[in-house]
Amino acid sequence: MSADLPMLKDVEKSLRPTVKVADPDFEASSIANCTLCIEIDESRFRFCFIQSDTMRCLWLEDYAFDTFLNEEEYLDKLKTIALEHPHLLSDQWKDVRVAVNTHDFTMVPVSLYRREYAGDYLQMATGHETSEKDRVLSHLVPYVNAQTVFTIPNKWSDWLLGLFPLQHIEFYHLSSPLVIGTVVSHSEYEEKKLLTIHMEENHFTLIYSDNKQLRFCNRFPYQNPLELTYLVLFSMNQLEVLPDEVKVKLYGEITPYSDIYIELAKFLPSLRFGIKPTTLTYVESFEDIPEHRYFALLNTYLVQS
Repeated sequence: MSADLPMLKDVEKSLRPTVKVADPDFEASSIANCTLCIEIDESRFRFCFIQSDTMRCLWLEDYAFDTFLNEEEYLDKLKTIALEHPHLLSDQWKDVRVAVNTHDFTMVPVSLYRREYAGDYLQMATGHETSEKDRVLSHLVPYVNAQTVFTIPNKWSDWLLGLFPLQHIEFYHLSSPLVIGTVVSHSEYEEKKLLTIHMEENHFTLIYSDNKQLRFCNRFPYQNPLELTYLVLFSMNQLEVLPDEVKVKLYGEITPYSDIYIELAKFLPSLRFGIKPTTLTYVESFEDIPEHRYFALLNTYLVQS
């Protein structure tokens, strides 16, 4: 157990997940054959267990926190979750994969990428220097021949590395599983052109691919449905993609009754909710979860190192 974890008496107890599905027969002895996939951002912490030989998702938990928590308060809650969980602290995981959802990221073609310039690529893309509180990481994204460069808060990476000191841990930016999921979706939907929109509370990621080739990937802030719709349509116009010639799939934190969905549907005739990765299989209790919700987390397993 990591020395960085707080004593149980010093932390808030019994943090409950907003969503939990689990194989009732899951045992600790199964961990050695499982990959632990984690998704982390400023207000959410999610993880799932994927059994390697069957590619079956056996467990998923999702925690949402107050967005006004400071860094220390947020990290204390994560430590509490890890400390109280029956399996998360195991040192037997086959491997650990972490999708980091931070604002600063860019994608660089492999032919142009030089590791020593990772920070420079990021500065060119964001227009500002990386904070001393953040670490610059990079990862090769399969199928698209590009290197993703991104930041992760030092406190997050230090905590996670301390949590699993004996195991291989790989960090990705959230855009990597989203891109992989989009590329794989061409076969699932039998479509040539796909536009995927991954929704968060105040941001969304827009990805366009044509014939399994990535053409566009960016993350946008938005304040209301009208602004989001404008950004989507403007991006499509820049890409010279007409609404009636591309299939549009929605993922993430959105429902069919939301104002965002209603507004987008006015302009995108093929707008539909996406499905969870068909490459994986799932325990029966997954039937109660909206198909589109955990697209990024589940596709984290499919991002190969």
